[in-house]
Amino acid sequence: VSSSGFFELQILEISNTNSHLRSGYCCGLPPEKRQSETTGCPACATAFSLCLKEYQGATSSIQQTQQQQQQQQQQQQRQQQQQQQKQAASEPQESQAYGCAFGNASTPVLGGSSFVLTDPEVGGITLPFTFRWT
Repeated sequence: VSSSGFFELQILEISNTNSHLRSGYCCGLPPEKRQSETTGCPACATAFSLCLKEYQGATSSIQQTQQQQQQQQQQQQRQQQQQQQKQAASEPQESQAYGCAFGNASTPVLGGSSFVLTDPEVGGITLPFTFRWT
């Protein structure tokens, strides 16, 4: 018995109106200037990375509603953090592959600090898998 499939993520838009990196500093500046200049920043070169990890938590039927609400809040926070992290493409990064039990993939630079993608093929990331999803 074998199984296979795809995990797909579609990037639609990003908004980084201040052109800041995850660290809060300006995009496109040399490290020695990043701390002193935080306004009038040059545009970022934005790319995205996807890391698919395993997560499983024990739940009871009573806790599910509370956990779903918490998960929604956490997901919103993660999305905001991920947007900031993805904008830090020009910063030195540790390996994205570490801990990505089910794979990782990246896009090329898709645009500047803020943009909307109109072509659905451009912002897609696909991770094929061959394990059983339970």
